[in-house]
Amino acid sequence: MLNLDLLDERHVFIVREAIAEGRIGFVVQSIHAKDDPTRVLYGECLPYLTDEDGIEHVDAVFVPALEVLGEAPVLDRHMLKLVLDALELNSLSILGYCLSGDNVCDPASWAHIRNQIAARPKLAARLVLKFTGIQAFTDAALAINSLSEAQDLGCRIAIDDHWSWTGIISALTRKHRYLATLCENGNIVV
Repeated sequence: MLNLDLLDERHVFIVREAIAEGRIGFVVQSIHAKDDPTRVLYGECLPYLTDEDGIEHVDAVFVPALEVLGEAPVLDRHMLKLVLDALELNSLSILGYCLSGDNVCDPASWAHIRNQIAARPKLAARLVLKFTGIQAFTDAALAINSLSEAQDLGCRIAIDDHWSWTGIISALTRKHRYLATLCENGNIVV
């Protein structure tokens, strides 16, 4: 896996196989408020993959390939299930996961995400869906509708690289009248 080219489609096979065999997990990284570094806003769940030899690989090793190949939603659906499972096990936790922008720009991919959240509505208030501004949206209106739908379900949205998301943040905060919270790493949570 470490020696594969970024565009090698074997990445997708390796991740699908790891999902099927239960070899995808996550570690939690605390996200703190910028104005009060002692205040933890949520725990961001960072995926890792354990290969067949028992070696753990951090997300930076396999997620970029999935994103380039347009296959990140496969991992995202599985990770969301794991995060929701963890929320179910610990009623005090607030957890988040960084979804690929592919999920909010493709109605079929979004349906998988939305349906998982809707199936466990009591967990939504403790779920933060994070998005980065790395990927430009081909359809900003569709992205806004998807993110707004997540908020309607009760989720909070965290946005990284908020300068490229100014219009989306404005639309979300206008509709839901949420105050945005700036995190220490520059994310905005709405």
